[in-house]
Formats: sequence, C-alpha cells, structure tokens
Amino acid sequence: MNSTAKVESFPRDGIQNDAQTLLSVIDAIPALVAYIDCNMKLHYCNEPFKNWFSLDSHVAGKAFPLIAGEAVFDQLQRHMGKVLTGERAHFQIAINTENGMQYLDATLSPDFDHQNRVKGFVFHSADATEKNKTESALKDYFENASIGLHWVNAEGRIKWANPAELKMLGYSEEEYFGHHIAEFHADKDVIRGMLDCLARKQALKNVDADLVCKDGSIRHVTINSTVLWEGDKFIHTRCFTIDVTERKRAARAVRESEEQFRMMASLVPLIIWTTNAQGACNFLSEKWVETTGTPVSEGLGYLWERFIHPEDRGKIRQSWEKSFHSKKPFEAKFRFLDSSGAYPISYANSTPRFDAAGKFLGYIGILQNIAAEEEIKASLEKIVLDRTDDLRRKNADLKRAEKALQEKNRELEQINGQLESFANIASHDLKEPLRKIQTFSYRLYQMDGEKFSDKGRELYHRIHDSTDRMRNLIEDLLAFSKSNDNEDKNELVDLNGVLKEVIDELEVKISERGARVEAFSLPVLKGVKFQFHQLFLNLISNALKFSKPGTASHIVIRSDMTDAAAMPDKFRAPAHHITVADNGIGFDQQFSNKIFEMFQRLHNRSEYEGTGIGLAICKKIVENHDGIIIAEGQPNIGATFHIYLPGA
Repeated sequence: MNSTAKVESFPRDGIQNDAQTLLSVIDAIPALVAYIDCNMKLHYCNEPFKNWFSLDSHVAGKAFPLIAGEAVFDQLQRHMGKVLTGERAHFQIAINTENGMQYLDATLSPDFDHQNRVKGFVFHSADATEKNKTESALKDYFENASIGLHWVNAEGRIKWANPAELKMLGYSEEEYFGHHIAEFHADKDVIRGMLDCLARKQALKNVDADLVCKDGSIRHVTINSTVLWEGDKFIHTRCFTIDVTERKRAARAVRESEEQFRMMASLVPLIIWTTNAQGACNFLSEKWVETTGTPVSEGLGYLWERFIHPEDRGKIRQSWEKSFHSKKPFEAKFRFLDSSGAYPISYANSTPRFDAAGKFLGYIGILQNIAAEEEIKASLEKIVLDRTDDLRRKNADLKRAEKALQEKNRELEQINGQLESFANIASHDLKEPLRKIQTFSYRLYQMDGEKFSDKGRELYHRIHDSTDRMRNLIEDLLAFSKSNDNEDKNELVDLNGVLKEVIDELEVKISERGARVEAFSLPVLKGVKFQFHQLFLNLISNALKFSKPGTASHIVIRSDMTDAAAMPDKFRAPAHHITVADNGIGFDQQFSNKIFEMFQRLHNRSEYEGTGIGLAICKKIVENHDGIIIAEGQPNIGATFHIYLPGA
C-alpha cells in the first residue's frame, strides 16, 4: 500500500472479493478504524470513522490533521514518536463537542514494509464517553462514600483506601497504602484467618474487628469483604469497613446506665417505678419497702392499686388509664397507705418511654409523700392571699396618687400657659409703660432738669438706671422663655455664620473694650438658629462684661470632635466639643454650677451690669439640643465654657 493507493483500486478477482468482505466486516464493527501513512495522509477509514468526524465517502488521500481537526491531531501527535519507532501506543483522546466532552480509547499500531521500516499505522479507537462517565461516577461513589473502603491484595497489603477510611483512622495515603493490613489490627491473629477465608472464595459478613488509629486509639468496626477474581487469579479484596465504635459505646453506656439507675433508685428518697408496654409495674425501688413496710413484690403488676385510699382509687384508675391509652404523661395526687397504716397525701408523676424507632416501651415515674409540702403550701396560700389584699390596697393608693399626679400635671400645664401669657404681657403690656416712663422722665429732665436740686437729679438718674435694669430683665426673661421653643429643630445651622452675625452685632462693645475675638472653624449642626445665636451672644457678652480692668479682653472659640471615652457620662458616642474661653476675672470653681441658675450673681450690681439670667439661657439652649454645658474658671485667670453637642 503506497501513499496514493485507494480501496477502489483492488483487482476484480478473488482477492478483491476477500478484501471487500474484510472491508464490510471493518465497516460493521462499532469502532473507528483508519489507515494513515507516515506523511499523515489518510488511505482508508471505515463508516464509524466517517460518521464520527462527519466525512463524505471521498476522503482517501486527504491530510489526516485536516480531517481529524487540530484538537484531536495534537493529542495523537504526542504518541507518534513511539509509533514511528515501531511500538504500539494506547491512549485516550478528549474532544469538546456541542454535546459536551466526549472521549475515544485510541490505539496506534505501526505497519512495516518488507525492510521492516514503519510505513504507516492503523488508527483504532472506540467511544469511551459512557465508560468514562460510569467509571467517574463509580470513582466518585467510592471516594465520597461515608463508610470506609479498602482493597487488599493476596499478600495482605493495602492497595487503596477511600478518604472516609483514612479520616476514620487518621492516616495519610503514604502511611496506609502498601502496608500490611495486620499493622492496623489490634488483634493481628485474626488477619490470617480472614485472608484464608477470602482465598477460599468465602465472603466475610459482619466480622467484628478492632482497628488501631494513628493516635493510638481503637475504633470498633464491622467488616464485610469479597474478592475480585479474574479466573483463578486473586486480584484484590473489596472490604467495606463500618465504624461501630459509637454504637458499642452506646451499648456499654446503656448497660452501665441500667446499673447506675438501679443504684441511684435505691438511694433517692422517693419511690421510683416503671411499667412495661402493657402498663403493668415491673420495677419498684427499695424506697417502696421503707414507705409501705411490704416487699417489692406486693406492688408489682397492678397490685399497687390496693395501697390507694378506697375513696381515691376509682378516680386514679380512670386518670391512669386515660393517660396510658393516649401515651401522655400521668400526674396525680392521692392518699397512699404507708407503713404506719395512715394515708398521707402522696404525689405520682410519670412520663412515657419510647425507643429510637418510636416504639412505646412503658412508663417511668416517681411516687413521694408530700404531706409536709401540702401543709407548707396551704400556709403559703394564706400568706399570698394576705399579700394580695395588701397589694390591692396599695394599688388603690397608687391609683389615687396617679390621679393626683394627673391633676398636678394639669395645674402645671395651666402654669405653663400662664407663663406664655406672661411672656406676651412682658413683650407688649410691660415694655410699653416702661418705655413711657423712660420717655416722659427724659422729657421732664430736658424741660425742668436745670431746676432740679442735686437730690432731684440723683433721683432722676436712679429712676433712669432702674428702668434700664427693668428693660434688660424683661428682654432676658423673654429670651429665656423662647429658649424652650424647639420648633424647626431639624434645620441645619452653620455655626460659623451664626458666630459672625453675633460678632457683627457686638462690634461696638468689642471695640470699646479693645477686645480680640479669635474664632476657629465650627461645625454644621441640626437645631434652632435663633437659639444658637442667643447662646454665642450671651457667652461673648459675658466674657466682655467680666474682662479685667486695664487688660484687653481675648476671647477664643474652638471646636473639635471628642471620642466617647473622653465624654461626660451622658454621651455614648463621639460629639462636637465647642469651647468659649476668655482671660477675664474668672470665678472660683466651687461656683461652676451656681452660675447657671436664674438670677444668680457672683458680683455686686454696682460693679458689673446684668440680670443674672444670661448663663441660665445658655444652659437651657444647650439642653434643648441634647447637649451639656460645663463651666471652668480660675480667679483673675479667666473662664472657659465647654459645650458638648451631638453631631448633625
């Protein structure tokens, strides 16, 4: 066969018939078959090959890389070196198709000429997609099985184990694979017997064994195993290792619990009893003997009913049967015969028992003498009744007090209304006659002042000073009443603008005192702009008023954020800390709270003007904005007012 030979060129004789038959057979097999020369030209391919690669019937002589495609040819080319040296190559080809990944199990078999040189090769492959899926699923099943799996060869060495088994025993693959299985059994003598059984083609079913973990602990397991045979050749065992450690521990715990239960039941100061699924008593603790003076056997089955007082027996039997048939807890009080022949009040309480599958097993309960408790209960009930009567009386008193408080609240609302009325009166009715007094007295002085005696002029000036103080007092009272008004509190106020307005308003006083006001950046806060104006106006006016004679007043206004740790107790989050500091006459720190009270003055009126209301207004405004104002002073050094306000 040469590079240009085609199947159609066979001679029409007996050889042709044999070749045609052979080609028909090759077309019929469910595998891809093709012949390719060393120049990578396709000479022949069967029908499955054409169908797989979607080829027409005229493909002989075409380049194989173009027919198979780049992805397939790249994978095939990796094995061509082996084929060209005369060896057969077997490998798997992965092809990404519109139906997903598909796989071919491929074999390249070299074809030799008469000089034993490779002149081409036969490409043979079968669709392995489903096989790969099956193997992948089976591998995934084994790898992710929740029980331990391991394979052991005929010599007893571990060939493979799944992650569940390695995790159960704590070994890595290197520490487990290749080692003899006997290394991991606490009882090494059982291994030879297990391997002998398997070698005789006997399966192992639920064989108990103890495996040694890497940390030295023991896992109790049940092993099921069979051997994979190829003819008479022992390939490997297939061992399923089920961890029953917790089950065995639970069983041991149950046995120990039963022993402990009986021991504790004999110690507790009450009768413990159980029944079977039919309701018959099958256990009574030793306390029965002490309580009734009779053997335990006298209370088993249904004999315990005889110890209930005859007047209570029917009611208790009916209650017990109702609970039993509905499998609900049973609870009752009744008179029960004791060893002295008396019938003290006793209490029974029990609950139904079920196994893990939900099967009803019976009841477990207690029986105890509660005569003393009943007496105490009766005494307590009397005390409770007495306390209830006392509480009822106190509640009545509380309601009366609440009613009185409501009356006081109404009175307070009336007073607040009167205060508002007073503010209106002060604003209109008081200021007007005061203005007239000032106006008329001034006119009188202008007309006849030269006729006044010295005493008369002194009285005029006193009248003038008094009316000024009265006017200032009215203005301050009005400002204080307005400081309670929180309307439009959500307005964002730029304190820098407010401060500028205040400084402009006080420009004349600042100039007269030769004062210097130094202001740093202030925040933007939510609040009432008018009130912030009043706050800065009063604080700066206060600093100017109490400046030291002969010393130029220096007022500094600053602001920063203070963290919660440095805040007064009221605050739980960072807040704005605004300070207004001056170098005036200051004050003694013992008066730091008093100066915020209404009409409180630390100096004589003749020394310093004012009504004693300004700082009270400041305190009210700061509190209206959920803040705190603190005064700090030193005599002849100056004063600093600390204002803490929550952020906007």
